Amino acid sequence: MQVFISLPWKILGLLIAGLLLGSVLLTYTWLDKLDEDFAKQQEFLLNKDAQQYKLLTDMLLNRMETRLESLVRFRSLDGQSKEQVAQLVEEEIEHLQMNWQVGDLWLFKQDGELLYGTTSKAPAHILRDKQKVADQQMSVANIRCDRICELYVSVPILLGQQSWAILSSSSSLLETLAYLNQATGADLALFKDTANHQRGSLFSDLRLQEPLAISKKHKLQYVLSQMPENLYLKDMLENGARLELEDSMLLLNLLPLQQEQQSAYLLLMHDITEFSRAHKAYQQRVLWIAVSVFLLLLGLFFWLTRRFRRRLVSLAGSLPLLAQKRYQDFHERQSQATTLFRDELEILQDSATSLGEELERLDGQVEAYTRELENIAMFDKLTGLPNRNKLSFYLGDILPTLVDKHGILSVLFLDFDNFRKINDSHGHSLGDDFLVTVTKELYLCIEKEDFICRFGGDEFVLVLAPRKDERQILKVAEAIQRRFCQPVQVQNLSFHVSVSIGISVTMEPTAEPEELIRQADMAMYHAKDQGGNRPCLYNEQMYRALTRRTQLEEEVREALNYDELSFALQPQIEILTGRLVGFEALLRWIHPQKGFVPPDEFIPLLENTESMLRIGYWGLRKAFEILQRLRAMGLMGCKIAVNLSAEQMLDSRLGPYLQELLAEFGPYAQWVELELTERTLVMDIDHCLGIMHQLREMGFSFSIDDFGTGYSSLSYLKKMPVEVIKIDRSFVAGMLENHADYQIVSSTIAMVHNLGMRVVAEGVENKDQLRCLNELDCEIGQGYYISRPIMESDLFSILSSKVKDGIWQGLGHAAQIPNL
Repeated sequence: MQVFISLPWKILGLLIAGLLLGSVLLTYTWLDKLDEDFAKQQEFLLNKDAQQYKLLTDMLLNRMETRLESLVRFRSLDGQSKEQVAQLVEEEIEHLQMNWQVGDLWLFKQDGELLYGTTSKAPAHILRDKQKVADQQMSVANIRCDRICELYVSVPILLGQQSWAILSSSSSLLETLAYLNQATGADLALFKDTANHQRGSLFSDLRLQEPLAISKKHKLQYVLSQMPENLYLKDMLENGARLELEDSMLLLNLLPLQQEQQSAYLLLMHDITEFSRAHKAYQQRVLWIAVSVFLLLLGLFFWLTRRFRRRLVSLAGSLPLLAQKRYQDFHERQSQATTLFRDELEILQDSATSLGEELERLDGQVEAYTRELENIAMFDKLTGLPNRNKLSFYLGDILPTLVDKHGILSVLFLDFDNFRKINDSHGHSLGDDFLVTVTKELYLCIEKEDFICRFGGDEFVLVLAPRKDERQILKVAEAIQRRFCQPVQVQNLSFHVSVSIGISVTMEPTAEPEELIRQADMAMYHAKDQGGNRPCLYNEQMYRALTRRTQLEEEVREALNYDELSFALQPQIEILTGRLVGFEALLRWIHPQKGFVPPDEFIPLLENTESMLRIGYWGLRKAFEILQRLRAMGLMGCKIAVNLSAEQMLDSRLGPYLQELLAEFGPYAQWVELELTERTLVMDIDHCLGIMHQLREMGFSFSIDDFGTGYSSLSYLKKMPVEVIKIDRSFVAGMLENHADYQIVSSTIAMVHNLGMRVVAEGVENKDQLRCLNELDCEIGQGYYISRPIMESDLFSILSSKVKDGIWQGLGHAAQIPNL
């Protein structure tokens, strides 16, 4: 029902809005045209008033000139006295004043002498007009508004063949106003600009001027009081004004009485009430017609689109069924929507049907692929066990059930301690078979309600169904541990492996699955740090230890940037002679707050990181710098042994970097001894051999550190370009008390000599150990009995006192082998 209402009405709403907008625009254009016609009619009336006024004034002026000319009757005034001239004018003045509305009259001779005047003295403006007529020989007419507005006309009068006179007169404007009122039908009024601001002043600055009837004056004053106060005179002159008073509409046009002097104005007030009412009525009819046409078109539109709307709504209502995967309902509705005649909507319905069929087919494929992908995403391909993704989902489902079960949920994180040896010794294929076998054994150690998954590599996670107490959980862990204390049979081979187990527990339904896994993982690594082959229950001390470890790892990275790392160099002497033959460079970290940090605490944190590579290259450069200073002191035959990490041996930048150092410091390669551990060698023995031969050609020598503590290196020893084998301090420390250690040291020295190599014994702590090593023909010794590691900052000052003629001092007769 929602689709039925909203979908078609949204579309129809847009169409109706378009129709309404078109109607509004058309109506607005029509009404605007009516307003424009109304304005043009007003403009026409304004122009007509101006034309009528000009026509009347010109006609009356011509008539006045004719009358004045006829006054003289074409008789010559030459030789006549002033009394005769005055008598002649006086005879006609009464007739002129009564019939022609002439006021005052003045007659001037050609030379400007006043022959006659109704006043003893002609006004100044009459004298100016007289002079203008004399100069131009043309009539001059002016309107003056002093007390009242009057028309002053001065005309030249021909008296004889060579003589002429000037006749000036004044007359009232009543005749002009009467004729103009009759011609225009407008109420008239005269105004004067007393401030003489002219076009820049306001209309309200004008003052009414006589002549004006009393009845008209009251009406006009009321109209003027309703005029806008901010109406400018120039706007009034150009456009007039339209004023609405109660039920009437007035049009006021203002005309200057004279274009040359715009200080007196004529106001024409037309009553256009009937015309305005007709205009408004016509506008209303236009609006009603527009509304009627719109409603008619709207009804016609709905009637024409009803059938199409119903089909569109039906189609729109069926399409959401595809999103809901209700394909059967969709096909039923489409079959009901068929029509007799095919049109565009029928084609659209066919397309929708085809779309539904294709979506149904694709949805089936997606469901099949989804099940397959879920199986891949949630289960381990090798063992068939759930993987870590499935583990997270499982924990998310089972944790809320603790509300009803009131038990302890536990997560066991398992890691096999010696699994790497299987891969390294027998290959990954056998390692995979081992994991499959282990999976079967783990199933035997748990109950059906428990959950097991392969977390990755040789790591497994068990989620035990809620137990009543932690003892039951530990029993399961101990049972797993006991099972793997026994050999695991894989392809007729027996493997002795142990398992480290980390355990995290919770009774809270709101616990986070990832946090439980993290805690169990943390406990497993703690078990490994304790020697492995044991279960370990998570506690807060483990978290604090991990936090400290993370903090320390970050501080190690900063130590590289703030130059907090340095070398301590432990001397190596030739046992037979006591001669100083070299140093082993040992990494030291002096923390600005914590002081000395043991290498065993921070070096493991750097393994397999970029920081380890940075320290390695820093150490190589530092060795060259120290070697350069030793040679400057005269110690020409001393080597410096620098440890190479496994990561550095596998780094492609090692060879080029050493080439750069040789180019910078000189040919010191033979005095730099690169120390490798057996762990480094077994990571990628073939690659290591290639790098070793490459560096040996550059002049560098190699030694193997901690010999005898690793594995799998003896078979490759004869292939390596190694010159020195270092016997681990653990064997040297026990060789005088433990016969087995003595045999290891003795056989190692003999074997190394047979291979043409030299031996360095580490950890020489006393004189007896040094004597025994000499008896076994060990060439070089290193240990606390000879010297503790010396910080780089103290090395050169100590060497100046401890080394004389290349012999290390302070050993007494320990280095004099004949006296031992």
